[in-house]
Amino acid sequence: MASITYKGFVIESTSRPRGTPPSWTLEVQITPADRRTGTRRCRASNTYATEEESAPRCLAFGRRIVDGELHPRPKGRRRS
Repeated sequence: MASITYKGFVIESTSRPRGTPPSWTLEVQITPADRRTGTRRCRASNTYATEEESAPRCLAFGRRIVDGELHPRPKGRRRS
């Protein structure tokens, strides 16, 4: 798993294999760099053939969230 510090946040790829054959998910954990609380876990429906392919895309996804370009829904909420 890869991680970066970006604009005061630690963005960590939390991609994992899913299905058979496995494809890797697009998931990140975003935590303020100065603390361990307030962690956001975000994911999208995209999948990739390998972990190596998913990691940079996860980090780019996290940067877009920090920049305010993406607004993922909190886990468990559904659109009506």
